[in-house]
Amino acid sequence: MKPEHRERAIHIVAGEVGIAGQLGTFHEAELVALAPGAEIVLQAPAFHAARLMLIGGEPLAEPRHIYWNFVSSSAERIEQAKADWRERRFPGVPGEHELMPLPDGSV
Repeated sequence: MKPEHRERAIHIVAGEVGIAGQLGTFHEAELVALAPGAEIVLQAPAFHAARLMLIGGEPLAEPRHIYWNFVSSSAERIEQAKADWRERRFPGVPGEHELMPLPDGSV
């Protein structure tokens, strides 16, 4: 991934890694935002495999709206997603048997 990209991150899919210039060790399911322009050196513990996903690129032109698990470039689409969640128009979450309410407490 090009170091000049302003938006870069590493998602730790499995295992753990250290990243030079960052404090601590990062573990499975963590997302680490990386400083633009910084060279990235990864350090994995000896004899332990790690699987990573690199994410990055140039910033999108328009701002994003974020509400809970919903992200869109349109505020109207966020409102529609909230309504769809309340009306159970999304497929179920595997392994979950109860509907999780929206952060505002509505189901």
